[in-house]
Amino acid sequence: MRTTTEQTFNEICSAIAETYGVADISENFAVEATIEQRLYDAVYETSEFLLKINHALVDDLVGQSVFMSASSGVTGRAGVEKDDTKERQTRDVSNLTPREYRCFPEEVDVHLTWNKMDAWAKFPDFHIRYRGHVNEQKALDIIKIGWHGTFVADTTDKDKYPLGEDVNIGWLQLVRRDAPERALKDGEASGVIKIGADGDYENLDSAVYDLTQGIPLHKRVGLVAIIGDELIAKDKGKQYAKNAHTPSEKGKIELAQVIDTYGGLPSFQVSFFPPRGILVTSFDNLSHYVQSGSTRKSTENNAKRKRVEDYESRNACYYVEDLEKIIFIEDTSVKFKEKDGTWA
Repeated sequence: MRTTTEQTFNEICSAIAETYGVADISENFAVEATIEQRLYDAVYETSEFLLKINHALVDDLVGQSVFMSASSGVTGRAGVEKDDTKERQTRDVSNLTPREYRCFPEEVDVHLTWNKMDAWAKFPDFHIRYRGHVNEQKALDIIKIGWHGTFVADTTDKDKYPLGEDVNIGWLQLVRRDAPERALKDGEASGVIKIGADGDYENLDSAVYDLTQGIPLHKRVGLVAIIGDELIAKDKGKQYAKNAHTPSEKGKIELAQVIDTYGGLPSFQVSFFPPRGILVTSFDNLSHYVQSGSTRKSTENNAKRKRVEDYESRNACYYVEDLEKIIFIEDTSVKFKEKDGTWA
């Protein structure tokens, strides 16, 4: 690293140490709660999709939902006027069921080589640019694992599980585990759902409409349809996002609203969503939790590898707030009719 780059790096380290209230950022340190909130807000703010869903710092490693959903009703009469042995009884309006969330350790470790730092040091705000780039990648990882995470491995393997299948348990897997009847994989034939003429669903509209009927009427508030890109591409009558070519929206690549609707619902494409999947829920039914006080960081200037290394760890998890308000078609079950009449 050049002398001027090293000076700039040392100034950045001093500013970071002051921000976090620590003497030396090369020593692993815990992030204070209010700063921790700002740290994750900066990640969520890079993603239009993550801004639409729930995210919260939770106190416990294992606990119950911190958000509320509609319950069975609170209006009625106890009849105390005619029977003095009766008492009025309150009801819990939070509808917090005993279903638990469980946070798991996650590590977000990145590095920047001295050569790249030298090349970027000419930009006065290169640290801000770099931090913004890292935050965008963190956000995309949250989304990717949210759709594809199925189990928690002691040691993750990015080559074998490139979509983060082994990092955490994502939203779709939570539904498969806790409400398997809401993860649809069978049409007329077992393990197959045909979309197209003479199939289980004539088109995407009918598929989305049918899924919507699987959600109780009083919970059909704010519903959206998240649809895989291969399904959108197959549907000749619809086109891609309204804002796909709007310069101000180019950075919001993880969320795109499809023109018009499917099955009467606003329809979206989200990065990394299974290409043939269809999901009906509301954005605020999906949550990402981080255990408060679990975030630890350190930054090391590693001369042995000629790079600066940033280490960050946290305890985090995904959660579906109301299992009655989510339903989806398994991506692996969907088949289309080919030109030769076969389904594939």
